Amino acid sequence: MITILTGNIFTTKCTTIVNTVNCVGVMGAGIAYECRLRYPEMYEKYQALCKNNLLQIGTLWIYKASDKNILNFPTKTDWKQPSRIEYLEKGLQKFVDTYKEKEITSIAFPLLGASNGGLTQQQSLSTMQRYLSQCDIEIEIWHFDPTATDDIFLNYRQHFLSRTDKELSKSTGIGVSIINKIKEALNDPTINSMSSLLNVKGIGDKTLEKSFKFITTYDNSNDKTLFD
Repeated sequence: MITILTGNIFTTKCTTIVNTVNCVGVMGAGIAYECRLRYPEMYEKYQALCKNNLLQIGTLWIYKASDKNILNFPTKTDWKQPSRIEYLEKGLQKFVDTYKEKEITSIAFPLLGASNGGLTQQQSLSTMQRYLSQCDIEIEIWHFDPTATDDIFLNYRQHFLSRTDKELSKSTGIGVSIINKIKEALNDPTINSMSSLLNVKGIGDKTLEKSFKFITTYDNSNDKTLFD
């Protein structure tokens, strides 16, 4: 059964979330950046796989964390290049062929290759439905809503805003001027996710990573499995 939803994919109750990635080790935007913050060990493993050319189009890698399983799905060869329908098709066919073996019982997909990938939503959705309709598990396909929030962002905002500039600067090594930019952005009602903070001029991914690590305590992860 396929359900189409709108909101933030991280609010799903499915046991597995799909993270769209490239094959060169960069998680710099969108859902990939959100996963990079939430699962730093996964990000390190991902970079190592890419460095050794072990993650390619049509290869799927599951990272098993304590709260969710993250299925890393390459939709680009390089982050600078657009996605292609044939890239989606290779990965989706691999998923259809292996999801039972990997004991995936419910899974949440973003629109593969749309947004930062350059494909239209309809191109992505129709391709996904064509393959995923062959599966007999619970499947969600999420349209991202930039106004939707998730608990990780709300927790980050609450704790970041409750600390003084001096405390944050001393603990993170981030300059007070940048901390003020982050606080100003966190008070903006149109910003509702960690990745949306990257759209604010003067706030970079490394800066957010430092502040997020200070605010957030990460869970330990379990076994990791690479799809053949």
